[in-house]
Amino acid sequence: MKAVKTGVFGILVITVSIFAAAAQSAVITGESAGAVKIGMTVAEVRKAVAPLKLERTSDGEGIALIAVKSGEEIVMTIFAGEEDRDARIDEKAKVEYIMVWDKSYRTAAGVHPGMTVAEAEKIYGKVKQIIRSEIESREYVTFTNHPAGIEMRILGKDDMAGVYAQGTSRTNKYSADAYIFTIDIDGAAADQTAKRTPKFTSVYTDLTKGCEEKGGEEGGHVSTFCKGPGGFQVHYFDAATIYQLNVADATRDWEEPILSFGLDKLKAVGRVEWRLADGVPFAVAVKDPSNGRVIVRGLKGFERIRFESEGKNAGTDARGGADNEYRDAVLPVEAIDLKGGMMSAVMSGTLVFFDDRKRYMFTGTAGERVTVKIEAAEWNGAEGPVMVGIVRRPNGTTEGAPGGIVFDEVLAEDGEYEIIVSQNAAKSQAENIKFSLSVTRTKGGS
Repeated sequence: MKAVKTGVFGILVITVSIFAAAAQSAVITGESAGAVKIGMTVAEVRKAVAPLKLERTSDGEGIALIAVKSGEEIVMTIFAGEEDRDARIDEKAKVEYIMVWDKSYRTAAGVHPGMTVAEAEKIYGKVKQIIRSEIESREYVTFTNHPAGIEMRILGKDDMAGVYAQGTSRTNKYSADAYIFTIDIDGAAADQTAKRTPKFTSVYTDLTKGCEEKGGEEGGHVSTFCKGPGGFQVHYFDAATIYQLNVADATRDWEEPILSFGLDKLKAVGRVEWRLADGVPFAVAVKDPSNGRVIVRGLKGFERIRFESEGKNAGTDARGGADNEYRDAVLPVEAIDLKGGMMSAVMSGTLVFFDDRKRYMFTGTAGERVTVKIEAAEWNGAEGPVMVGIVRRPNGTTEGAPGGIVFDEVLAEDGEYEIIVSQNAAKSQAENIKFSLSVTRTKGGS
């Protein structure tokens, strides 16, 4: 079961952290009134929702709230960081949280209270998970393309909205009459997601346009240079009957071979795709015209990114793989000391968010047997997290498995071995999960 926290309205609020544009998700728009968004001042809200009225209100915990009312009906409730529920509304206070009750207000994508879950699926994709809180049995839904910082509480008209197996509190099935009861926008959650999630984009370099040729004097080979982002460039040159394509930095102090192809295949290769994180290039992808494979290589500082994708979705898979590798590459590294007489080590850590990952490193020696075990700890729910461990060998190959023993082999090479700890987000979305990681070394491969 996913972890929950107590929200400002005295209810249990599920914290979502799905990759999305936080600025777009933190807005709710009315049919006959203006948009309300996180960060607005109360005065700006008052102007945007006119002729609706703003009144001081509170909840069972005494939080200072503001009700947005149409006549006597509450359309939405907002929290603007105020502490005194008996004080006048501070017109300069900024909105931090919005709870929407009325169907006249909807998200940027058009989802609103009262909409059936089936209708919302057509907008945000299939239901990924429905969670029922343990104490109050409140139900919250997460869709495949759920926007950042938005929580949706759902109800069923006659019974539970979710269809749960006996003894469980999590499902992806729902009743035909399940509908969205409230939409809550948490500015802190949206902002936190935006800060920890890089924005991945692609730019392209056409190998047949705008490039510069050098060399060729006295029958020598001709080198062609095509500019890329961030000072990187493509360098390709003829080597007898083939072209060799490399990527290099601006000074060519660093240069990496990517692909060899026939002299008649330049147009078939066409272009190089550069993958960027927050505008900074970290990898390239090139399609091999001979077999359709997409070759992905990391740029300077990200040389660990090295793989190939094939099939009809090769391009999409290549981008996703590069992005995942980038996330691992920028994680802080915690060293595991297995040097000298140390035959085992136990580390502990916490996955704060359901998609968090932790990175560890140990030095391995060929011929020794190493066993890696990962276990979740301090979990009180009926359904625990599904832990995953991936071990990367010095040659770049990987081995992984669900929690428990994730790696057990006689090492074939000396070098640095990396361990990535995460949980399977497709099956488990727990937060604040404590885990233990044990690495045991046995000499002589016994």
